[in-house]
Amino acid sequence: MILSIVIPTLGRVSEVRELLKSIELSKIENLSFEIVIVDQNFSNLLDPIVREFTQKGFLIKHFKVDFRGLSKAKNFGLKCAVGKYICFPDDDALFASNTITNAVGLLENNMYHVVCGKCIDVNGVDSVKKFSVNPGLLSLSSFEDKFIEATMFFDKKCLEDFLYDESLGIGTFHGAEEGFDIVYRMLLAGVEIYYDPCVLFYHPQVITSHCTNQEIRRVFNYRCGFAKVCLKHSLYLKYFKRLFLVIFYIPY
Repeated sequence: MILSIVIPTLGRVSEVRELLKSIELSKIENLSFEIVIVDQNFSNLLDPIVREFTQKGFLIKHFKVDFRGLSKAKNFGLKCAVGKYICFPDDDALFASNTITNAVGLLENNMYHVVCGKCIDVNGVDSVKKFSVNPGLLSLSSFEDKFIEATMFFDKKCLEDFLYDESLGIGTFHGAEEGFDIVYRMLLAGVEIYYDPCVLFYHPQVITSHCTNQEIRRVFNYRCGFAKVCLKHSLYLKYFKRLFLVIFYIPY
């Protein structure tokens, strides 16, 4: 098995179907893959979709887990996966048609342990964050515009040496920055991580209105995640710089 596509998911149905459809439409005729769905819905919500794509010939492992938390779900999926490589797309994202072949090709033909791509919206505009236009290796001094966790393809054995910090990420009090944390730890250990903007995912733009209690809680949890990562890695200048920008309402 070459690739394991692990999909942690909660509360989404049509989006998961569209994600699986994008895999179906991908140009991966000669590449063996499995799909590992880590279902945190506590229900049978996704059963019809799993049946639909299993009947189409997809190899799907559908795990209905009794916990919630994105990082914990990723680590669970990692333990259940058998592919040489592994990725964790967001459950509301889509693969571009050549994304999988591009990423696996980079991993197979180079010494990279991890390959990162970028997210764009349906209009081709960078989504979630602004990405570098130039491909290249990540370094401790230059990596924040070259990765987003949902676009990362890992050598599975390499990832097993690190794992996601389960106290970080959606579903926890520190609800973000699990991607920054694992990339930072890997770079500290000398892992080669390569960014290529041709490894594309479609992802809707993140719209933050800050006008509902749910949105305010989400932003609060994200900020807590950022603070925890900064303290964990002694990135005090990074923390106080962000604090200054937030206090004075300066975009970052």
